[in-house]
Amino acid sequence: MSFVSVAYGLSVATIVLFGIGALFLAHRHQRVRPDDTEFFLTARHSVPLRTIAWSFYSGGVGAWVMFSMPAFVVSAGIVGLAAYSFSCGLPIIIVARVGAVLHRKYPNVLSLGDFVQLRFGTIPTIIVTLVMLLNMFIALCAEYTAIGNLMELVVGGSRLPIVLCVATVTSIYTAAGGLYVSILTDVAQGVFGVALLAVMAVYVAITYRPESLPMPLPEKLGPNYWGWAAVIAMPISMTCATIFSEGPWQRIWASADERALKQGSLLGALGLTVVCFLYGFGGFLAIWAGYPASSEDGSTAFFDLLGAGQATAPAWITIFAVLSTVTMNEGCVDSIQNGIVDTISSRFFRRKSVWYPRVLVFLINIPIVFVSLKGYNIIVLFLIGNLICTICAVPLLLGLVDCLEGYVTGWSMVFGMISGFSSLVVFGFLKTGDIMDGMQYVFIDAYDWPSFVLPVVFSIIGVFIAVAVEGVIRQACGFTNSVPLKATHQNHTGHMENDTSCMTGYVENNVNDPSIAEGRQEVLEPSSALSSLPLMHRQLEKMKKMLGLKPGHANFQPNYESAGPSRNNYGTFGREDST
Repeated sequence: MSFVSVAYGLSVATIVLFGIGALFLAHRHQRVRPDDTEFFLTARHSVPLRTIAWSFYSGGVGAWVMFSMPAFVVSAGIVGLAAYSFSCGLPIIIVARVGAVLHRKYPNVLSLGDFVQLRFGTIPTIIVTLVMLLNMFIALCAEYTAIGNLMELVVGGSRLPIVLCVATVTSIYTAAGGLYVSILTDVAQGVFGVALLAVMAVYVAITYRPESLPMPLPEKLGPNYWGWAAVIAMPISMTCATIFSEGPWQRIWASADERALKQGSLLGALGLTVVCFLYGFGGFLAIWAGYPASSEDGSTAFFDLLGAGQATAPAWITIFAVLSTVTMNEGCVDSIQNGIVDTISSRFFRRKSVWYPRVLVFLINIPIVFVSLKGYNIIVLFLIGNLICTICAVPLLLGLVDCLEGYVTGWSMVFGMISGFSSLVVFGFLKTGDIMDGMQYVFIDAYDWPSFVLPVVFSIIGVFIAVAVEGVIRQACGFTNSVPLKATHQNHTGHMENDTSCMTGYVENNVNDPSIAEGRQEVLEPSSALSSLPLMHRQLEKMKKMLGLKPGHANFQPNYESAGPSRNNYGTFGREDST
Protein backbone atom coordinates (compact mmCIF):
# COMPACT_ATOMS: atom_id res chain seq x y z
CA MET A 1 0.00 0.00 0.00
CA SER A 2 1.38 3.40 -0.98
CA PHE A 3 2.30 6.16 1.46
CA VAL A 4 -0.37 8.43 -0.07
CA SER A 5 -3.10 5.85 0.56
CA VAL A 6 -2.02 5.23 4.14
CA ALA A 7 -1.69 8.94 4.99
CA TYR A 8 -5.00 9.80 3.35
CA GLY A 9 -6.80 6.84 4.94
CA LEU A 10 -5.55 7.57 8.45
CA SER A 11 -6.38 11.26 8.05
CA VAL A 12 -9.95 10.54 6.99
CA ALA A 13 -10.29 7.96 9.78
CA THR A 14 -9.11 10.48 12.37
CA ILE A 15 -11.54 13.11 11.15
CA VAL A 16 -14.46 10.66 11.12
CA LEU A 17 -13.66 9.22 14.56
CA PHE A 18 -13.69 12.66 16.13
CA GLY A 19 -16.95 13.31 14.27
CA ILE A 20 -18.54 10.12 15.61
CA GLY A 21 -17.45 11.03 19.13
CA ALA A 22 -19.00 14.47 18.72
CA LEU A 23 -22.28 12.97 17.49
CA PHE A 24 -22.36 10.68 20.53
CA LEU A 25 -21.87 13.67 22.82
CA ALA A 26 -24.57 15.58 20.94
CA HIS A 27 -27.03 12.70 21.30
CA ARG A 28 -26.31 12.36 25.02
CA HIS A 29 -26.66 16.10 25.52
CA GLN A 30 -29.97 16.27 23.64
CA ARG A 31 -31.43 13.58 25.91
CA VAL A 32 -30.56 15.63 28.97
CA ARG A 33 -31.33 19.09 27.61
CA PRO A 34 -32.80 19.69 24.15
CA ASP A 35 -31.22 22.77 22.61
CA ASP A 36 -32.99 26.02 22.09
CA THR A 37 -31.48 28.46 19.63
CA GLU A 38 -29.72 30.53 22.31
CA PHE A 39 -27.99 27.58 23.96
CA PHE A 40 -27.11 26.13 20.55
CA LEU A 41 -25.26 29.37 19.76
CA THR A 42 -23.81 30.32 23.14
CA ALA A 43 -23.79 27.30 25.54
CA ARG A 44 -24.24 30.04 28.11
CA HIS A 45 -22.53 29.52 31.51
CA SER A 46 -22.12 25.78 30.94
CA VAL A 47 -18.36 25.15 30.51
CA PRO A 48 -15.91 24.79 33.43
CA LEU A 49 -12.36 26.10 33.61
CA ARG A 50 -10.29 23.21 32.22
CA THR A 51 -12.65 22.57 29.35
CA ILE A 52 -12.81 26.22 28.33
CA ALA A 53 -9.00 26.42 28.50
CA TRP A 54 -8.66 23.57 26.01
CA SER A 55 -11.36 25.15 23.87
CA PHE A 56 -9.55 28.50 23.71
CA TYR A 57 -6.44 26.60 22.65
CA SER A 58 -8.05 24.32 20.06
CA GLY A 59 -10.18 27.11 18.63
CA GLY A 60 -7.07 29.21 18.01
CA VAL A 61 -4.59 26.64 16.76
CA GLY A 62 -5.18 25.13 13.33
CA ALA A 63 -3.53 23.72 10.24
CA TRP A 64 -2.45 27.26 9.40
CA VAL A 65 0.15 27.00 12.19
CA MET A 66 2.06 24.28 10.31
CA PHE A 67 2.47 26.49 7.25
CA SER A 68 2.18 30.15 8.26
CA MET A 69 4.65 30.10 11.14
CA PRO A 70 7.58 28.61 9.14
CA ALA A 71 6.74 30.78 6.12
CA PHE A 72 6.86 33.90 8.29
CA VAL A 73 10.35 32.94 9.48
CA VAL A 74 11.68 33.21 5.90
CA SER A 75 11.34 37.00 5.92
CA ALA A 76 11.00 38.02 9.57
CA GLY A 77 13.53 35.65 11.13
CA ILE A 78 13.72 34.60 14.75
CA VAL A 79 12.55 37.98 16.05
CA GLY A 80 9.47 37.87 13.83
CA LEU A 81 8.76 34.30 14.93
CA ALA A 82 8.85 35.28 18.59
CA ALA A 83 6.59 38.27 17.93
CA TYR A 84 4.15 36.20 15.89
CA SER A 85 3.97 33.43 18.50
CA PHE A 86 3.45 35.88 21.35
CA SER A 87 0.77 37.61 19.31
CA CYS A 88 -1.14 34.35 18.81
CA GLY A 89 -1.82 34.02 22.53
CA LEU A 90 -2.04 37.65 23.65
CA PRO A 91 -5.37 38.45 21.90
CA ILE A 92 -7.16 35.64 23.75
CA ILE A 93 -6.22 37.18 27.09
CA ILE A 94 -7.20 40.69 25.94
CA VAL A 95 -10.53 39.65 24.41
CA ALA A 96 -11.41 37.58 27.49
CA ARG A 97 -10.85 40.62 29.74
CA VAL A 98 -12.81 42.88 27.42
CA GLY A 99 -15.49 40.21 27.13
CA ALA A 100 -15.84 39.99 30.91
CA VAL A 101 -16.61 43.70 30.99
CA LEU A 102 -19.01 43.42 28.09
CA HIS A 103 -20.77 40.43 29.65
CA ARG A 104 -21.30 42.25 32.93
CA LYS A 105 -22.88 45.17 31.08
CA TYR A 106 -24.85 43.16 28.52
CA PRO A 107 -25.40 39.67 29.99
CA ASN A 108 -27.92 38.46 27.40
CA VAL A 109 -26.16 39.21 24.11
CA LEU A 110 -25.75 36.29 21.72
CA SER A 111 -22.94 37.79 19.65
CA LEU A 112 -20.65 40.78 19.33
CA GLY A 113 -23.15 42.17 16.82
CA ASP A 114 -25.78 42.26 19.56
CA PHE A 115 -23.56 44.54 21.62
CA VAL A 116 -22.95 46.83 18.65
CA GLN A 117 -26.71 47.02 17.99
CA LEU A 118 -27.40 47.96 21.57
CA ARG A 119 -24.55 50.42 21.88
CA PHE A 120 -24.28 52.01 18.43
CA GLY A 121 -27.32 51.17 16.34
CA THR A 122 -28.15 49.56 13.03
CA ILE A 123 -25.66 50.98 10.54
CA PRO A 124 -22.58 50.24 12.70
CA THR A 125 -24.04 46.79 13.34
CA ILE A 126 -24.26 46.10 9.61
CA ILE A 127 -20.64 47.21 9.15
CA VAL A 128 -19.34 45.15 12.07
CA THR A 129 -21.32 42.09 10.99
CA LEU A 130 -19.92 42.28 7.47
CA VAL A 131 -16.36 42.71 8.77
CA MET A 132 -16.78 39.76 11.13
CA LEU A 133 -18.17 37.54 8.38
CA LEU A 134 -15.37 38.51 6.01
CA ASN A 135 -12.75 37.87 8.69
CA MET A 136 -14.16 34.45 9.57
CA PHE A 137 -14.67 33.51 5.92
CA ILE A 138 -10.99 34.28 5.35
CA ALA A 139 -9.97 32.26 8.41
CA LEU A 140 -12.08 29.28 7.32
CA CYS A 141 -10.78 29.55 3.76
CA ALA A 142 -7.23 29.60 5.14
CA GLU A 143 -7.91 26.42 7.11
CA TYR A 144 -9.30 24.60 4.10
CA THR A 145 -6.38 25.89 2.03
CA ALA A 146 -3.88 24.69 4.64
CA ILE A 147 -5.30 21.18 4.86
CA GLY A 148 -5.39 21.06 1.06
CA ASN A 149 -1.73 22.15 0.93
CA LEU A 150 -0.90 19.39 3.40
CA MET A 151 -2.26 16.70 1.13
CA GLU A 152 -0.98 18.24 -2.08
CA LEU A 153 2.51 19.39 -1.06
CA VAL A 154 3.42 16.95 1.71
CA VAL A 155 1.46 13.77 1.12
CA GLY A 156 1.32 14.04 -2.66
CA GLY A 157 -2.44 13.54 -3.07
CA SER A 158 -5.38 15.68 -4.15
CA ARG A 159 -6.61 18.56 -2.02
CA LEU A 160 -10.33 18.22 -2.85
CA PRO A 161 -11.22 14.97 -1.00
CA ILE A 162 -9.70 16.00 2.33
CA VAL A 163 -11.28 19.47 2.19
CA LEU A 164 -14.70 17.96 1.49
CA CYS A 165 -14.20 15.42 4.28
CA VAL A 166 -13.33 18.06 6.89
CA ALA A 167 -16.12 20.40 5.77
CA THR A 168 -18.75 17.64 5.77
CA VAL A 169 -17.86 15.95 9.06
CA THR A 170 -17.48 19.18 11.02
CA SER A 171 -20.72 20.53 9.55
CA ILE A 172 -22.62 17.40 10.59
CA TYR A 173 -21.54 17.37 14.22
CA THR A 174 -21.67 21.17 14.51
CA ALA A 175 -25.25 21.13 13.23
CA ALA A 176 -26.11 18.31 15.63
CA GLY A 177 -24.57 19.69 18.80
CA GLY A 178 -23.84 23.38 18.31
CA LEU A 179 -21.24 25.24 20.34
CA TYR A 180 -21.47 23.05 23.44
CA VAL A 181 -20.49 19.86 21.63
CA SER A 182 -17.83 21.71 19.63
CA ILE A 183 -16.23 22.83 22.90
CA LEU A 184 -16.29 19.29 24.30
CA THR A 185 -14.56 17.91 21.20
CA ASP A 186 -11.93 20.65 21.52
CA VAL A 187 -10.57 18.88 24.60
CA ALA A 188 -9.95 15.56 22.83
CA GLN A 189 -8.61 17.25 19.71
CA GLY A 190 -6.29 19.44 21.74
CA VAL A 191 -4.90 16.58 23.82
CA PHE A 192 -4.35 14.39 20.76
CA GLY A 193 -2.60 17.18 18.84
CA VAL A 194 -0.31 18.06 21.75
CA ALA A 195 0.60 14.38 22.27
CA LEU A 196 1.63 14.05 18.62
CA LEU A 197 3.66 17.27 18.87
CA ALA A 198 5.49 15.86 21.90
CA VAL A 199 6.45 12.76 19.93
CA MET A 200 7.72 14.89 17.05
CA ALA A 201 9.70 17.10 19.44
CA VAL A 202 11.50 14.05 20.86
CA TYR A 203 12.19 12.78 17.33
CA VAL A 204 13.69 16.13 16.26
CA ALA A 205 15.83 16.29 19.40
CA ILE A 206 17.31 12.90 18.49
CA THR A 207 17.74 13.35 14.73
CA TYR A 208 18.68 17.04 14.35
CA ARG A 209 22.38 16.79 13.63
CA PRO A 210 23.24 19.28 10.87
CA GLU A 211 26.76 19.26 9.48
CA SER A 212 27.17 22.95 10.19
CA LEU A 213 25.12 25.91 11.31
CA PRO A 214 26.11 29.30 9.84
CA MET A 215 27.12 31.84 12.47
CA PRO A 216 26.14 34.57 12.79
CA LEU A 217 22.62 33.95 11.60
CA PRO A 218 21.88 34.77 7.96
CA GLU A 219 20.19 38.12 7.52
CA LYS A 220 16.81 36.62 6.71
CA LEU A 221 16.86 34.51 9.91
CA GLY A 222 18.51 36.95 12.29
CA PRO A 223 17.20 40.30 13.53
CA ASN A 224 16.10 42.33 10.52
CA TYR A 225 13.68 45.08 9.56
CA TRP A 226 10.70 42.76 9.04
CA GLY A 227 11.32 41.03 12.34
CA TRP A 228 11.33 44.27 14.29
CA ALA A 229 8.33 45.48 12.30
CA ALA A 230 6.50 42.32 13.41
CA VAL A 231 7.10 43.25 17.05
CA ILE A 232 4.75 46.20 16.47
CA ALA A 233 2.53 44.89 13.70
CA MET A 234 1.65 41.39 14.86
CA PRO A 235 0.17 42.14 18.31
CA ILE A 236 -2.08 44.79 16.76
CA SER A 237 -2.91 42.60 13.77
CA MET A 238 -3.76 39.45 15.71
CA THR A 239 -5.65 41.23 18.49
CA CYS A 240 -7.89 43.10 16.06
CA ALA A 241 -8.52 39.93 14.04
CA THR A 242 -9.48 38.08 17.22
CA ILE A 243 -11.92 40.83 18.20
CA PHE A 244 -13.75 40.34 14.91
CA SER A 245 -13.88 36.55 15.21
CA GLU A 246 -17.00 35.27 16.96
CA GLY A 247 -15.30 32.10 18.26
CA PRO A 248 -13.54 33.71 21.26
CA TRP A 249 -16.67 35.68 22.13
CA GLN A 250 -18.73 32.47 22.13
CA ARG A 251 -16.32 31.00 24.65
CA ILE A 252 -16.84 34.07 26.80
CA TRP A 253 -20.61 33.45 26.85
CA ALA A 254 -20.03 29.71 27.44
CA SER A 255 -17.65 30.06 30.42
CA ALA A 256 -19.23 28.92 33.66
CA ASP A 257 -18.18 32.09 35.47
CA GLU A 258 -15.68 34.92 35.29
CA ARG A 259 -13.00 32.91 37.07
CA ALA A 260 -13.26 30.13 34.50
CA LEU A 261 -13.14 32.71 31.72
CA LYS A 262 -10.05 34.56 32.91
CA GLN A 263 -7.99 31.57 34.03
CA GLY A 264 -9.11 29.43 31.11
CA SER A 265 -8.20 32.10 28.59
CA LEU A 266 -4.78 32.51 30.20
CA LEU A 267 -4.05 28.78 30.05
CA GLY A 268 -5.34 28.50 26.48
CA ALA A 269 -3.27 31.49 25.40
CA LEU A 270 -0.08 30.07 26.95
CA GLY A 271 -0.62 26.75 25.22
CA LEU A 272 -1.31 28.42 21.89
CA THR A 273 1.81 30.59 22.16
CA VAL A 274 4.08 27.64 22.95
CA VAL A 275 2.70 25.39 20.20
CA CYS A 276 2.85 28.13 17.55
CA PHE A 277 6.45 28.87 18.49
CA LEU A 278 7.49 25.21 18.37
CA TYR A 279 6.11 24.66 14.89
CA GLY A 280 7.66 27.90 13.67
CA PHE A 281 10.96 27.11 15.37
CA GLY A 282 11.00 23.74 13.62
CA GLY A 283 10.87 25.57 10.31
CA PHE A 284 13.59 27.94 11.54
CA LEU A 285 15.88 25.01 12.38
CA ALA A 286 15.35 23.42 8.96
CA ILE A 287 16.14 26.66 7.11
CA TRP A 288 19.13 27.40 9.36
CA ALA A 289 20.59 23.96 8.73
CA GLY A 290 20.11 24.33 4.98
CA TYR A 291 17.94 21.23 4.68
CA PRO A 292 16.45 20.61 1.22
CA ALA A 293 13.42 22.86 0.82
CA SER A 294 10.20 21.36 -0.53
CA SER A 295 8.62 24.78 -1.13
CA GLU A 296 9.92 28.16 -2.23
CA ASP A 297 8.09 30.19 0.38
CA GLY A 298 9.20 28.05 3.32
CA SER A 299 5.68 27.00 4.27
CA THR A 300 6.60 23.29 4.43
CA ALA A 301 9.89 23.84 6.32
CA PHE A 302 8.63 21.98 9.40
CA PHE A 303 8.18 18.85 7.32
CA ASP A 304 11.67 19.40 5.87
CA LEU A 305 12.96 19.32 9.44
CA LEU A 306 11.49 15.85 9.93
CA GLY A 307 13.57 14.67 6.96
CA ALA A 308 16.77 15.48 8.90
CA GLY A 309 18.58 16.54 5.74
CA GLN A 310 17.17 13.83 3.52
CA ALA A 311 14.88 14.42 0.55
CA THR A 312 11.98 12.81 2.42
CA ALA A 313 11.26 12.05 6.06
CA PRO A 314 10.47 8.56 7.38
CA ALA A 315 6.87 7.67 6.61
CA TRP A 316 5.80 7.10 10.21
CA ILE A 317 6.89 10.50 11.53
CA THR A 318 5.40 12.24 8.49
CA ILE A 319 2.09 10.51 9.21
CA PHE A 320 2.31 11.71 12.83
CA ALA A 321 2.75 15.27 11.53
CA VAL A 322 -0.13 14.82 9.08
CA LEU A 323 -2.46 13.53 11.78
CA SER A 324 -1.48 16.38 14.08
CA THR A 325 -2.29 18.88 11.32
CA VAL A 326 -5.60 17.22 10.52
CA THR A 327 -6.62 17.23 14.19
CA MET A 328 -5.76 20.90 14.66
CA ASN A 329 -7.59 21.70 11.45
CA GLU A 330 -10.79 19.95 12.50
CA GLY A 331 -10.86 21.69 15.88
CA CYS A 332 -10.31 25.11 14.35
CA VAL A 333 -12.81 24.59 11.51
CA ASP A 334 -15.74 23.68 13.74
CA SER A 335 -14.99 26.72 15.93
CA ILE A 336 -15.06 29.07 12.94
CA GLN A 337 -18.21 27.42 11.59
CA ASN A 338 -19.94 27.99 14.93
CA GLY A 339 -18.78 31.61 14.93
CA ILE A 340 -20.15 32.31 11.46
CA VAL A 341 -23.46 30.67 12.26
CA ASP A 342 -23.74 32.63 15.52
CA THR A 343 -23.05 35.93 13.78
CA ILE A 344 -25.73 35.32 11.15
CA SER A 345 -28.30 33.60 13.36
CA SER A 346 -28.19 36.20 16.12
CA ARG A 347 -29.13 38.83 13.56
CA PHE A 348 -31.80 36.95 11.62
CA PHE A 349 -32.85 33.72 13.37
CA ARG A 350 -32.69 34.40 17.10
CA ARG A 351 -36.39 33.58 17.67
CA LYS A 352 -36.54 30.90 14.99
CA SER A 353 -36.28 27.16 15.29
CA VAL A 354 -32.87 25.72 16.07
CA TRP A 355 -33.01 24.05 12.66
CA TYR A 356 -32.32 27.37 10.93
CA PRO A 357 -28.73 27.63 12.23
CA ARG A 358 -28.27 23.89 11.72
CA VAL A 359 -29.04 24.18 8.01
CA LEU A 360 -26.92 27.33 7.84
CA VAL A 361 -23.86 25.36 9.00
CA PHE A 362 -23.90 23.41 5.73
CA LEU A 363 -24.70 26.34 3.45
CA ILE A 364 -21.84 28.57 4.57
CA ASN A 365 -19.25 25.95 3.66
CA ILE A 366 -20.13 25.70 -0.04
CA PRO A 367 -18.57 28.97 -1.32
CA ILE A 368 -15.65 28.79 1.11
CA VAL A 369 -14.65 25.28 0.02
CA PHE A 370 -14.77 26.41 -3.60
CA VAL A 371 -12.48 29.40 -2.95
CA SER A 372 -10.05 27.33 -0.88
CA LEU A 373 -9.40 25.03 -3.84
CA LYS A 374 -7.62 27.94 -5.55
CA GLY A 375 -4.72 27.50 -3.12
CA TYR A 376 -4.22 31.18 -2.27
CA ASN A 377 -1.28 32.23 -0.09
CA ILE A 378 -2.41 31.85 3.53
CA ILE A 379 -0.34 34.74 4.88
CA VAL A 380 -1.81 37.09 2.26
CA LEU A 381 -5.33 35.96 3.18
CA PHE A 382 -4.65 36.74 6.84
CA LEU A 383 -3.07 40.11 5.98
CA ILE A 384 -6.18 41.29 4.14
CA GLY A 385 -8.53 40.25 6.93
CA ASN A 386 -6.31 41.55 9.72
CA LEU A 387 -5.94 45.00 8.17
CA ILE A 388 -9.69 45.39 7.73
CA CYS A 389 -10.19 44.38 11.35
CA THR A 390 -7.51 46.82 12.51
CA ILE A 391 -9.31 49.67 10.78
CA CYS A 392 -12.52 48.92 12.67
CA ALA A 393 -11.39 47.62 16.07
CA VAL A 394 -10.58 50.73 18.12
CA PRO A 395 -13.80 52.67 17.36
CA LEU A 396 -15.69 49.56 18.43
CA LEU A 397 -13.76 49.15 21.69
CA LEU A 398 -14.29 52.79 22.61
CA GLY A 399 -17.94 51.88 23.01
CA LEU A 400 -17.03 49.98 26.20
CA VAL A 401 -15.33 52.95 27.87
CA ASP A 402 -17.73 54.27 30.50
CA CYS A 403 -16.61 57.88 30.41
CA LEU A 404 -17.11 58.04 26.63
CA GLU A 405 -20.69 56.80 26.64
CA GLY A 406 -22.90 59.61 25.50
CA TYR A 407 -20.08 60.98 23.35
CA VAL A 408 -18.90 58.11 21.14
CA THR A 409 -21.92 57.30 18.99
CA GLY A 410 -22.66 55.39 15.83
CA TRP A 411 -21.72 58.41 13.76
CA SER A 412 -18.32 58.84 15.38
CA MET A 413 -17.63 55.10 15.22
CA VAL A 414 -18.23 55.00 11.47
CA PHE A 415 -16.20 58.17 10.90
CA GLY A 416 -13.32 56.65 12.88
CA MET A 417 -13.34 53.62 10.58
CA ILE A 418 -13.30 55.87 7.52
CA SER A 419 -10.36 57.81 8.98
CA GLY A 420 -8.44 54.62 9.64
CA PHE A 421 -8.92 53.39 6.08
CA SER A 422 -7.97 56.78 4.66
CA SER A 423 -4.69 56.67 6.55
CA LEU A 424 -3.79 53.43 4.77
CA VAL A 425 -4.61 54.93 1.38
CA VAL A 426 -2.33 57.90 2.09
CA PHE A 427 0.46 55.69 3.47
CA GLY A 428 0.34 53.38 0.45
CA PHE A 429 0.44 56.34 -1.92
CA LEU A 430 3.41 57.92 -0.13
CA LYS A 431 5.21 54.56 -0.07
CA THR A 432 4.82 53.72 -3.77
CA GLY A 433 3.77 56.93 -5.50
CA ASP A 434 0.57 55.32 -6.85
CA ILE A 435 -2.74 54.62 -5.15
CA MET A 436 -3.29 51.16 -6.64
CA ASP A 437 0.32 50.09 -6.10
CA GLY A 438 0.05 51.44 -2.58
CA MET A 439 -3.06 49.37 -1.88
CA GLN A 440 -1.28 46.28 -3.14
CA TYR A 441 1.71 46.98 -0.92
CA VAL A 442 -0.44 47.55 2.14
CA PHE A 443 -3.01 44.76 1.73
CA ILE A 444 -1.01 42.08 -0.09
CA ASP A 445 2.74 42.55 -0.13
CA ALA A 446 3.96 43.23 3.40
CA TYR A 447 3.24 43.13 7.14
CA ASP A 448 4.75 46.59 7.55
CA TRP A 449 4.33 48.21 10.95
CA PRO A 450 2.90 51.56 9.71
CA SER A 451 0.07 49.60 8.05
CA PHE A 452 -1.18 48.64 11.52
CA VAL A 453 -0.16 51.62 13.64
CA LEU A 454 -1.63 54.28 11.34
CA PRO A 455 -5.22 52.97 11.23
CA VAL A 456 -5.24 52.59 15.02
CA VAL A 457 -4.03 56.15 15.57
CA PHE A 458 -6.15 57.81 12.90
CA SER A 459 -9.30 55.88 13.76
CA ILE A 460 -9.01 57.30 17.29
CA ILE A 461 -8.43 60.78 15.90
CA GLY A 462 -11.40 60.35 13.56
CA VAL A 463 -13.68 59.29 16.41
CA PHE A 464 -12.85 62.32 18.51
CA ILE A 465 -13.13 64.71 15.58
CA ALA A 466 -16.60 63.32 14.93
CA VAL A 467 -17.46 63.61 18.63
CA ALA A 468 -16.44 67.28 18.62
CA VAL A 469 -18.36 68.08 15.42
CA GLU A 470 -21.42 66.24 16.67
CA GLY A 471 -21.29 68.10 19.97
CA VAL A 472 -21.17 71.45 18.19
CA ILE A 473 -24.14 70.48 16.02
CA ARG A 474 -26.17 69.35 19.02
CA GLN A 475 -25.51 72.56 20.87
CA ALA A 476 -26.27 74.70 17.83
CA CYS A 477 -29.54 72.88 17.16
CA GLY A 478 -30.55 72.48 20.79
CA PHE A 479 -30.56 68.68 20.68
CA THR A 480 -30.55 66.96 24.05
CA ASN A 481 -29.62 63.54 22.66
CA SER A 482 -26.87 62.27 20.46
CA VAL A 483 -27.52 62.69 16.77
CA PRO A 484 -28.94 59.32 15.64
CA LEU A 485 -28.03 57.26 12.63
CA LYS A 486 -31.74 56.59 12.40
CA ALA A 487 -34.81 56.94 14.57
CA THR A 488 -37.35 54.38 15.68
CA HIS A 489 -40.71 54.79 17.37
CA GLN A 490 -42.67 53.17 20.15
CA ASN A 491 -46.41 53.32 20.49
CA HIS A 492 -48.44 53.07 23.64
CA THR A 493 -48.72 49.27 23.47
CA GLY A 494 -44.98 48.86 23.85
CA HIS A 495 -44.53 47.34 20.37
CA MET A 496 -41.16 48.31 18.92
CA GLU A 497 -40.96 49.14 15.26
CA ASN A 498 -37.25 48.40 15.44
CA ASP A 499 -36.99 44.94 16.86
CA THR A 500 -33.57 44.96 18.36
CA SER A 501 -32.49 48.03 20.24
CA CYS A 502 -35.10 50.70 20.39
CA MET A 503 -35.96 50.25 24.07
CA THR A 504 -32.56 51.50 25.16
CA GLY A 505 -32.72 54.76 23.28
CA TYR A 506 -36.27 55.33 24.47
CA VAL A 507 -35.25 55.84 28.06
CA GLU A 508 -32.25 58.07 27.27
CA ASN A 509 -32.95 61.53 28.68
CA ASN A 510 -36.68 61.12 28.03
CA VAL A 511 -37.99 59.68 31.28
CA ASN A 512 -39.66 62.91 32.26
CA ASP A 513 -40.65 63.99 28.76
CA PRO A 514 -44.31 65.08 28.73
CA SER A 515 -44.79 63.58 25.30
CA ILE A 516 -44.67 60.15 26.89
CA ALA A 517 -48.13 60.78 28.25
CA GLU A 518 -49.31 61.28 24.72
CA GLY A 519 -48.46 57.64 23.97
CA ARG A 520 -45.75 58.23 21.40
CA GLN A 521 -42.06 59.12 21.75
CA GLU A 522 -39.23 59.28 19.26
CA VAL A 523 -36.52 56.80 20.06
CA LEU A 524 -32.91 57.50 19.27
CA GLU A 525 -30.21 54.93 18.60
CA PRO A 526 -28.56 53.68 21.80
CA SER A 527 -25.36 55.68 21.87
CA SER A 528 -25.23 56.25 25.60
CA ALA A 529 -28.42 54.91 27.09
CA LEU A 530 -27.14 51.63 28.38
CA SER A 531 -24.50 52.99 30.70
CA SER A 532 -26.98 55.36 32.32
CA LEU A 533 -29.65 52.76 33.03
CA PRO A 534 -28.05 51.21 36.12
CA LEU A 535 -27.73 54.68 37.65
CA MET A 536 -31.35 55.70 37.12
CA HIS A 537 -32.78 54.10 40.27
CA ARG A 538 -34.89 57.13 41.04
CA GLN A 539 -36.77 56.60 37.80
CA LEU A 540 -37.33 52.87 38.24
CA GLU A 541 -40.98 53.06 39.23
CA LYS A 542 -41.79 55.33 36.29
CA MET A 543 -39.98 52.99 33.94
CA LYS A 544 -41.91 50.00 35.25
CA LYS A 545 -45.14 51.70 34.34
CA MET A 546 -43.81 53.01 31.04
CA LEU A 547 -42.28 49.74 29.82
CA GLY A 548 -44.71 47.28 31.37
CA LEU A 549 -42.26 45.70 33.79
CA LYS A 550 -43.39 43.01 36.17
CA PRO A 551 -43.61 44.34 39.75
CA GLY A 552 -40.49 43.66 41.74
CA HIS A 553 -38.53 42.23 38.81
CA ALA A 554 -34.92 42.54 39.91
CA ASN A 555 -33.35 42.27 36.51
CA PHE A 556 -35.23 45.11 34.90
CA GLN A 557 -36.69 42.97 32.13
CA PRO A 558 -39.76 44.05 30.13
CA ASN A 559 -43.04 42.27 30.53
CA TYR A 560 -43.04 40.52 27.20
CA GLU A 561 -46.71 39.64 27.42
CA SER A 562 -47.50 43.25 26.64
CA ALA A 563 -44.84 43.58 23.99
CA GLY A 564 -46.47 41.32 21.45
CA PRO A 565 -44.60 39.43 18.78
CA SER A 566 -41.58 41.75 18.81
CA ARG A 567 -40.38 40.83 22.28
CA ASN A 568 -36.65 40.24 22.72
CA ASN A 569 -34.10 39.77 25.46
CA TYR A 570 -32.27 43.03 25.04
CA GLY A 571 -33.95 44.58 28.03
CA THR A 572 -32.10 42.59 30.67
CA PHE A 573 -29.34 44.60 32.30
CA GLY A 574 -28.78 42.64 35.49
CA ARG A 575 -26.78 39.45 35.50
CA GLU A 576 -28.97 36.49 34.63
CA ASP A 577 -27.95 32.87 34.94
CA SER A 578 -29.19 31.18 31.78
CA THR A 579 -27.95 27.77 32.71
